Amino acid sequence: MMIDIDDKEIDEKHEIPVYPLFQPDQYIIEVRNVHKTYLLGLEGVTALRGVSFNVQEREFITILGTSGCGKTTLLNLLGSIDLPTKGDVRICGQRIRASTEDKFLASLRLSSLGFVFQTFNLITSLTALENVELPMILKGTLNKAEIRNNAMQLLEQVGLSGRLNHYPNQLSGGEQQRVTIARALANNPSILLLDEPTGDLDTKNSDLIMKIIIDLNIEKGITIIMVTHDTNLKNYATRTIRMLDGKVANDERNDNENRNKHIEDLNKVIRQYQNVDFGVRAGTREENKQSSSKTEKRQPNNYKVLNHLYTSNSVLNNRLELQTQIQQFNTPKQQSNPNLFIQNKESIQE
Repeated sequence: MMIDIDDKEIDEKHEIPVYPLFQPDQYIIEVRNVHKTYLLGLEGVTALRGVSFNVQEREFITILGTSGCGKTTLLNLLGSIDLPTKGDVRICGQRIRASTEDKFLASLRLSSLGFVFQTFNLITSLTALENVELPMILKGTLNKAEIRNNAMQLLEQVGLSGRLNHYPNQLSGGEQQRVTIARALANNPSILLLDEPTGDLDTKNSDLIMKIIIDLNIEKGITIIMVTHDTNLKNYATRTIRMLDGKVANDERNDNENRNKHIEDLNKVIRQYQNVDFGVRAGTREENKQSSSKTEKRQPNNYKVLNHLYTSNSVLNNRLELQTQIQQFNTPKQQSNPNLFIQNKESIQE
């Protein structure tokens, strides 16, 4: 069971399970001779050069490397956010190529993949609870009561049962990232992809985020692929891939005994974080600044980001469309299709 950081104490006798061995045919991700070239003006810039590797179910892989080495490009390909110029990528048995249709990719991302970014990408006009509900509404397979219950449980799992109705600007950086993780888990993904999830957080909140990620891997069996510049975080993983100039420079399995030791050391540190103030002003590297200005400057249009992840058309282009869809979904007497967003702009009330 995940730990509710706000309300529950961590068991002093918590034991770290040994990472199990798997058969080599249980590949949840396959990458074969993948190349990626971007066109800048009249010139091509190669980001990936002949990358190949497999990922087994329940692995926890860190991808390390200097800026510009291709690690984020690789993560985008694994998440079908981008497509390879050459080569094959298979995600959960599905082949991804340059010709794969957007509708299929959106369905794959919505049902099998979870995403966590460094810059949170929460919808600022929605509460924590509504942000977590969004992927389930877009998928359209659960009713309102089921979605609300699932979202509340997910926020409880990440220690935010007391922050359900808070908006992002009322949450610390660490709390926002925990909401992002809860949202990523909304549709029970098989794979969780994380791009520098602790990059904008202080040490204390980084530890709490890593505790949650480790538990998801060990206790829930979710396959974790995490890009990071922090070489210390590789000690929590089962395997480390190092990128250099668009190629895999090294791919090694981490020592299980060493991993268990570092996880236990992390648990000891977490036990010391009692009566921690997770208020609005705590949680980012630049404390006492409103809403983490460093993050805001780097943050893209969140509606477009989520639209790209979860849909194949422009349904999240602005706040009014999104708010109207949430309001329709949450209004008992109004019947609305959770897969469709309102198209009659005249009925939108500001």
